[in-house]
Amino acid sequence: MIRYRRAPDLEEKVRDIVVRASLTHIHPDRVRCVRSYGSKSGFTTARIHTASKALLTGLGLKPVYVIEFISERFDSLSGEEQEAVIIHELLHIPKSFGGGLIGHRRIDFEEEAKVIMDIVRRMRSQG
Repeated sequence: MIRYRRAPDLEEKVRDIVVRASLTHIHPDRVRCVRSYGSKSGFTTARIHTASKALLTGLGLKPVYVIEFISERFDSLSGEEQEAVIIHELLHIPKSFGGGLIGHRRIDFEEEAKVIMDIVRRMRSQG
């Protein structure tokens, strides 16, 4: 059985990356993070979830995203590797922040993540 726990420490990391990398289309107050425990999902380290537009509209909610971090794999990564995973998941969020997701075939995630990691590193070294 998979268990989920809210991860405010990772929400803070998301907030920091969004600000440092100037990912202005992402509203960090509408991105939540959870750690999952007991997943049997092979090599997956993290995944992003969103609710359907119909559900959000019916509930009168703005789009929200939840990033699930699979604790057994994510927590043992170095800080820089964790940042790379977070960035990869944030890249799934479209510029519209409308509740949809960008699939792996639509952009070069590896190249985009490298660019953002460079920005985050430069900003960290500046202060």
